Amino acid sequence: MEYAPRTMLEMSVACLLFLMAVTSGLLLFQTGAALNATAYVSGKSLDRNIQMTFSPISGDGIASGADVVQSIARLETGEAEIVVDGVRYAPPLDRDQFVPAGIRLNVRYLAVAQRDASGQLLRLIFVSR
Repeated sequence: MEYAPRTMLEMSVACLLFLMAVTSGLLLFQTGAALNATAYVSGKSLDRNIQMTFSPISGDGIASGADVVQSIARLETGEAEIVVDGVRYAPPLDRDQFVPAGIRLNVRYLAVAQRDASGQLLRLIFVSR
C-alpha cells in the first residue's frame, strides 16, 4: 500500500512542476512581446526620418491631362479600368492603337477612385474641371 500513495505524490509534484514551467514560459513570452512593442514604439518616436504630416501625401486628387494620358498608356495589365469624361478605357489596352484625341492636355482632371469591399481598385474616374 505504500507504493500507490508515493506514486500519487510524485505525479502530483511532477504535474505541479510542469504547470509552473508552462506558466513561467507564458509570462516570459508575454513580457518579451510587451517589451518588443514598447521598444518599437519608442524607437519610432525617436526616429528623425519619420515625420508627421497633416496634409495628404498623394496631393489633392487633381491631375493634368498629360498625367491622365500617361495613366491610360500604362493600362496594359491589371483589372482596373479608367474613365475619362465618360469615355471608358479598359485593360488590356494596346499602346500602339491608343490615340488620346479626346483628352485635353491643358485641362485639370479630378480623380475619383472606386474600390471594392477588399480595397482593390475597380475604376479610376477622371472628370474635367
